[in-house]
Amino acid sequence: MTSQLYQALNLAQSLSLSEQFELLKVLSTIIQKTHALENQAILEDENTDFSADSFRKSWQQAMTGQTLPIDQL
Repeated sequence: MTSQLYQALNLAQSLSLSEQFELLKVLSTIIQKTHALENQAILEDENTDFSADSFRKSWQQAMTGQTLPIDQL
């Protein structure tokens, strides 16, 4: 653990039970928001990679004539 975390833990232990409970609620909200943002960033990265890769493949197929007529799709 870092020294900052030790300081935060010592401070939390010095709080009353009701203050500790309030701190727990706030920390839970912060953790949930951070987790959601990280998951969103991961999904956006995955979607971007997939779209870019898909576009490259499609562009290559179009440029080399590897396409099908609409009535065959």
